[in-house]
Amino acid sequence: MDQDASGPIIETFLESGAAHPTLGLVYGRRRIGKSTLLQRIAVARGGFYWEATRTAPAVHLARLGEALGAHLGMGRLSFETWEEALAELLRLGQRGPLPVILDEFGYLLEADPSLDSVVAAALGPAKRQANPGEARLLLCGSAMAMMGSLTVGQAPLRGRAGLELVMQPFGYRASSRLQGLDHSLALAVRVHAVIGGVIGYATDMVDHDLPADPGDFDRWVADRVLSPASDLHHEATTLLAEDPTLSAGSPTLHHSILGAIANGAVTAGTLANRLRRPVPNLDPALKRLISAGFVIRHEDPLRAQRPTYALADPFLLFHYVILDPHGPLLREQDPMRTWTRRLSATYGSLVRGPVFEEQARSWVRRHAQPSTLGGDPDQVGPARVVVDGMERQLDVVVATSDPGMTAPSERRVLAMGEAKAGETMGRGRLRALERVRGALGVRASAAKLLLFAPAFTSNLLAEASARADTELVDLDRLYHGG
Repeated sequence: MDQDASGPIIETFLESGAAHPTLGLVYGRRRIGKSTLLQRIAVARGGFYWEATRTAPAVHLARLGEALGAHLGMGRLSFETWEEALAELLRLGQRGPLPVILDEFGYLLEADPSLDSVVAAALGPAKRQANPGEARLLLCGSAMAMMGSLTVGQAPLRGRAGLELVMQPFGYRASSRLQGLDHSLALAVRVHAVIGGVIGYATDMVDHDLPADPGDFDRWVADRVLSPASDLHHEATTLLAEDPTLSAGSPTLHHSILGAIANGAVTAGTLANRLRRPVPNLDPALKRLISAGFVIRHEDPLRAQRPTYALADPFLLFHYVILDPHGPLLREQDPMRTWTRRLSATYGSLVRGPVFEEQARSWVRRHAQPSTLGGDPDQVGPARVVVDGMERQLDVVVATSDPGMTAPSERRVLAMGEAKAGETMGRGRLRALERVRGALGVRASAAKLLLFAPAFTSNLLAEASARADTELVDLDRLYHGG
């Protein structure tokens, strides 16, 4: 769930009307604004917010007792166990629904692995009778795989949570507004392909410095991202090190998988070839990266068992294409010179291009009207199609399932599209899409043709305006239209 929709969902949970304590889980990547949102909710409702650090259980309890005592306007409270602490926290809801927020819950669980069982017991029927009230206990964390495991299988908290909200970075439209870049969409696209929608990457981690105009972009990238002294330079490595599910495994293998995906090995087979490891050997690490929110799996809308993999946000892609492989060069040479002479072209082809393709798919999922797509989609994603005996990648395929026909091979294609971030598209791209449509046969015979680009040639604009099956999506329509 994008962050701009998360606040109302949490408010609905707080106002559930349940006359007993309830539990909610909120988690997502670091620096997307989870803590800021929860702190704001706590202040607005007079609730209690406390953020844990990585330390021992006794220190956690002492710091929590001090913070809760200050919240209640009394001296430090002394807790010997988490059972005592949770009982006192849940009493905060005796006068009505009140948010009680424990942030960075992963640190607490890392220090005391039994804590989820203690929380489950505190919210059980017997404890509800002993501690009546309407506390809304929100556990927040950034270790996504760990937080997600709290409610699966035989986990103690399975079935206890009335809310499990996975927060995502802002979408590209909201990001451009929050970053003040909506005045220049060409600049907004370029910045998005570096830092994505993680709000911390556009504020504190760049000292609130964003490019003023397209001419300032190179300076900004060199100073705020490429420079070894910048906070963002080492961010991806820090993210992996902070996630216990990844740091406890094989960090080298995780970094290798991320680097390989970023540089074009997007199927299980190509990953295995690139890393010279069998697919079964890679599968556990790949699943950990997906659970931790670093990798996303794209299902092919047209064929079963043909997934592709991508990095979960633009900054990870930028790191593994630009920062990681060229780190020594950036330390030894002037970042601006290295960027303009060598790295900007790589960014354009291996970073900006794939990010723009994902923006096109996001536009189809979230913003395009059914009339634009030829109907309501069931599946949206990239796909591989055989045309004239050769396999080619389609950036966007929009498919739907007719009643009783659920297999991918039976889906009807509503639309298909190509997205090119760095070119003025001409009619050649339209002809290529027509050939793909023909190769797919009857199930794609009525498919709309979608072309995404910053600009289009005059002859393509003229032809598209006379056709009902062709939709051109420039930057203005990508950011503001449907």
